[in-house]
Amino acid sequence: MTQQTSIPAEEFIDAPTGWVRILDREALEIVRPLIPIVLNGQRLVLFRDEEGELGLIGRNCPHRGADLCYGRLENNGLRCPFHGWHFDRTGQCVEQPAEPEGSPMYKAIKVPMTPVEERDGGIWAFLKDGDTT
Repeated sequence: MTQQTSIPAEEFIDAPTGWVRILDREALEIVRPLIPIVLNGQRLVLFRDEEGELGLIGRNCPHRGADLCYGRLENNGLRCPFHGWHFDRTGQCVEQPAEPEGSPMYKAIKVPMTPVEERDGGIWAFLKDGDTT
């Protein structure tokens, strides 16, 4: 695993619809497997969770717009650095620490998600019509 002291530089990618190779698999073989991506103008964050699965989700928390690239990788997702909202690899909010116990509010919150998979030594994202700005 490669030593890492900061977030890798943003990757800017312009691509057609369909499956598109966005990075080599080795790009996530770092201490903190998280990379900011701009895919057809959409700000996303690519990460590998504790189960080894990939997530490619919207980069800004819907609460206050904090950049999830600075969040914590934990419990198979990303935790927002501002108020601690926790998002899984599908972009679904799975926890809001400041909400009262039993509150279902988190279930209605989701950030955009782009399907992503690893194959042939690369990381591939599926773009459909409308995945551009």
